Amino acid sequence: MTTETTPTSRTRSVLALAALAFPTLLVAVDIAVLNVALPTMGRDLHASATELLWMTDSYNFMVAGAMLTTGAIADRIGRRRMILVCAAIFAIASGIGAFSSTPELVIVARGVMGLAGSAILPASMALLGGLFTDEKARIQAMGAMMTVFLGGMAVAPFVGGLLLAHFWWGSVFLMGVPVMALTIAVVPRLIPESKADVPAPLDLTSAAMSIVSVLSLVFALKRAVATGFDSPVLVTLVVGVVLGTLFLRRQATLAHPLLDLALLARPRVRRTLAALFLTALLMGGTSLFFNLYLQEVQGLSPLQAAWWMLPMMVSMIGAANLGPWLNRRLPQRIVVVSMMSLMAVGFALYAVAPASSAGRPVVAIGSSLATFGIGAAFPMLMDGVMSAAPPERAASSASLAQLSNELGIAMGLTVLGSLGTVVYRWRLGLPGSTAEQSVLDGIREGRHDPVLLTSVKDSFTDAFHVTGLVGVALMAVVLVLASRATRESATAAVEDLPDLEECAA
Repeated sequence: MTTETTPTSRTRSVLALAALAFPTLLVAVDIAVLNVALPTMGRDLHASATELLWMTDSYNFMVAGAMLTTGAIADRIGRRRMILVCAAIFAIASGIGAFSSTPELVIVARGVMGLAGSAILPASMALLGGLFTDEKARIQAMGAMMTVFLGGMAVAPFVGGLLLAHFWWGSVFLMGVPVMALTIAVVPRLIPESKADVPAPLDLTSAAMSIVSVLSLVFALKRAVATGFDSPVLVTLVVGVVLGTLFLRRQATLAHPLLDLALLARPRVRRTLAALFLTALLMGGTSLFFNLYLQEVQGLSPLQAAWWMLPMMVSMIGAANLGPWLNRRLPQRIVVVSMMSLMAVGFALYAVAPASSAGRPVVAIGSSLATFGIGAAFPMLMDGVMSAAPPERAASSASLAQLSNELGIAMGLTVLGSLGTVVYRWRLGLPGSTAEQSVLDGIREGRHDPVLLTSVKDSFTDAFHVTGLVGVALMAVVLVLASRATRESATAAVEDLPDLEECAA
């Protein structure tokens, strides 16, 4: 791996970290900000419900689908160069989206922005490894990046609301232009280039297979939440699984694979990726029930529900900084296992929350503990994957960890959402009724039937309890995985394992 220059002063490293945080912040904001502008955009562009959905999903799908490919490209052409190129693409696409006159153009612009965003996140994480070579300093830097990312997601609704109050809906797109322009101006001055010494050729067939496979899987899982397992879900699910299998088989035969299977052969990496996937599955699935519980069972308005969600966001942001701080003072294994245990306690509170108003503080505390746990442990888990990879594949390993989160969230929405629906319908005991379709339909039907309304709320609360119990059970698995993954340092784990070429053979 080559590095043109090495920042030596702490001040320069902090400034470089801030430069990387700029585009990361914008990527985070853009994931959430469009939801605020969608109603206005729908009216002005005369968009259908399906088109509005694709305006949001095209961005998220491309972030997940292209991440493996863009991470591999960054390793080959240079991570800094990748950020600069994608920052320019992001800015141009933002401008096009701002002045779009049709829903289709907005969807395309959002998709291109997602493609650029998929490259910025792993490339930024990979560059941190060169800027902060000490493990504890690197984990602290990742915690800072995570704080910026989560902060961006938290303030996105307020930023969107402020812009819409004074400007037209295109302003939520235009804010990306100056941020990315600043990134292009500052990053080359503060961050050295980093890439493989001998860049391997990019296998375009593998790239196409990985993108289509992940896009198909994410689309199938997200659509299943909204419509159930209909024909499009089954078809895209089969396409995703088949292409994913063929992709993995192809990687095993290539001299320069897009995804290095030798990395997955390392126990520390496998366990860490599994822990990331399972925690993302639980966070994605339980967040669906958490939101519905507050608004449907508790009868809160979206704004009132947001106040009960605020402790969750604050705790996660605080934990992203506290976790690395604890890692400097305690063995990493103790920190990670303790934080995972807090997550389990949080899910246990979901399992006992009552349908009465007393449940509000119970689930608020539960969500705060769950997000605090993953917020504090995530930088260490992320570093466990990246530090175990060879330097020339730093961006690829970062994208693999990010992809585990994306797939985990999508799977959680589907699996826990389906399980909750089964429990809700069984507990309600009204087969064939409108109320049986969902808690939303049940609340609507129960407005004129107090007995039915109480039954709907109790049935959904029971479904919430089951997801909480599933969370506790899966966290027991995560605790074992995390404990074994952090038992040894990444360096020791690499030294004790076979060489990459031997694993590949």
